[in-house]
Amino acid sequence: MSACLEKLDISGIRSFSPELNQGSVELMTPVTLILGPNGTGKTTIIESLRYVTTGQFPPGSKGAGFVHDPKIAHETEVKAQVRLRFRNTQGLASCVTRSLIATQKPKGVTVRSLDGVFQMRALNGEKAAISSKCLQLDREMVAHLGVSRAILDNVIFCHQEDSNWPLGESKQLKQKFEDIFACTRYAKALDNINSICKKNVIIPVIYAMIELIYVEFSW
Repeated sequence: MSACLEKLDISGIRSFSPELNQGSVELMTPVTLILGPNGTGKTTIIESLRYVTTGQFPPGSKGAGFVHDPKIAHETEVKAQVRLRFRNTQGLASCVTRSLIATQKPKGVTVRSLDGVFQMRALNGEKAAISSKCLQLDREMVAHLGVSRAILDNVIFCHQEDSNWPLGESKQLKQKFEDIFACTRYAKALDNINSICKKNVIIPVIYAMIELIYVEFSW
């Protein structure tokens, strides 16, 4: 079963107000079409989807340009939050929340990430909440969405500034395709099979073939 995105809540990101429940987007199936004049936040929606699923900021922002400017809010500190409600690969209702705090200082704005929260409703109806570090949350999202980090970054939520990467230099293009198709994992599995075959050992070869099949269907 494929994961399905249902609703995105944005607060304190770029032009979206820091007030909670001020920016909500219902995500339709199979397609959601977002229309609007320049500067109304269309790109911010995609950036927020990428951030909440991968933890990655937009290119060149390093967080400061991503969070609502404290000066505009007339505050010394602004809290930003992105929440995504979705159905995971098992069809279970899930919700992930990532939060940031931007603080205005004499030399500029500093941004700090808070621990994220992942919630999921089990088959018996019970609701479980897991508060985790950003790296742990990144791994959880890949597992529950059933899509690799490389595909989320470079295909599904690819930023418009990076969307021309298929026309880039051959070295960069090779690396992108290796990441997307997990070529390195295939190569390592095949090398393992070849080294075992040279020893003329049958049972380890069978296990190595199982490993290769697992690599093919797990990414």
